Amino acid sequence: MLMGIMWMMTALVVGFMAGRISMYGLWDTDEGETEEGRDSRQAESGKQGRRRRDRSQEDGRPSWSLASPVTGEVLLQKEGEHPTMVIHPHSDRLYAPADGKVSRLYPMGSAFLFTTEFGAEIYIQAGCGEDDLLARFYRPRVLQNEVVEKGKLLLEFDRRGLEEEGVSVEVSVCVEHFCYGGEVRMTAGDRVAAGEEILQILEPSGQAVTVHGFAVHGS
Repeated sequence: MLMGIMWMMTALVVGFMAGRISMYGLWDTDEGETEEGRDSRQAESGKQGRRRRDRSQEDGRPSWSLASPVTGEVLLQKEGEHPTMVIHPHSDRLYAPADGKVSRLYPMGSAFLFTTEFGAEIYIQAGCGEDDLLARFYRPRVLQNEVVEKGKLLLEFDRRGLEEEGVSVEVSVCVEHFCYGGEVRMTAGDRVAAGEEILQILEPSGQAVTVHGFAVHGS
């Protein structure tokens, strides 16, 4: 009887210690993860199940989500003919905000015209410098006319190098074209993660014609 109780206590202690080791091991993994690693994981997570999240019904109309290309602080949410969001990035990587095609890769490598699979044209730019010599700070990871999935790495850029040159590193996302009568709703908070929804685009009622201009409503 005494031996049985001792064996039971030993098993409990061993189980407790194993649980603690496993728990601390997980904590160590999280703490050692880099900012780029978290961005990649978040972008990959955003890519999974995108069909369910990116197209949904809002007010009885189809709607699509546009994700943040970077993790960072939201500095500006501008409504108007071309809704624009400006984000101060926390990493040096920029990801595709939706499934679509890189319609144009600008010569310096810092900007893209991105056409989503649902027909919206999005202009994305990292930094605001126009000097051709700044091209050395940008490393595009896609080609013009390349078809990509949401979360695909589009660009790596050197934030520190740009800042040392006195160039802003802010990332801007601008909706250039969609459908007449459609709506764009800004859904971002003060801080966003790569792959997290920042804009919701609603299809207009009736037949859509792709032209400039649409109603915009803030969240």
